[in-house]
Amino acid sequence: MTMPYIFPHATFAGAYGDTATNSWYPAQAVVEQGIVTLWVASPTGWMQYFSVPAAQVTVKSAAQRITLSVEGRNYPILANPGAVYQALNFGAANVVGEITGNQVLGTMSTAGRAMNQVGAAQAFTAGGGNEFLAAMRASGSQVSRLSYGALAAIGCGAGVLVVVLVVVITVWSLNL
Repeated sequence: MTMPYIFPHATFAGAYGDTATNSWYPAQAVVEQGIVTLWVASPTGWMQYFSVPAAQVTVKSAAQRITLSVEGRNYPILANPGAVYQALNFGAANVVGEITGNQVLGTMSTAGRAMNQVGAAQAFTAGGGNEFLAAMRASGSQVSRLSYGALAAIGCGAGVLVVVLVVVITVWSLNL
């Protein structure tokens, strides 16, 4: 006797980024029985934004974000939206440290950004991100993931490229 196919079940809990209001609202993306449903909290209770077969949803994920694309519309969900504001603040502190020559401020902001990334990665895992992506893939959805390691490699590669370009331009201009 053959066992019937059992669809995976998973939930990703985070915050939906509404571009119309520039606000973040608690949200849950649920995949169950091959159907994906996005629930978003509102002042009057939880609202269902959509409920469609998983095969009709494209999922893109980078770092702590999962974006669900349905019928040409994107629904970004962050595991920890506060990490975005913290990253901006640490970046600003780093710029101030560079301008003022304050190496302690620069070092502290770099450490803060690293800890912020670790916290966002933990929020993604705690919110069920990895399980949700696996369940979506198993339910027939097209899923792509760019992890923290890839993002760090891209950032480091860009940094090395900038240094090489500065050296090349400097050597070239000195030879004129």
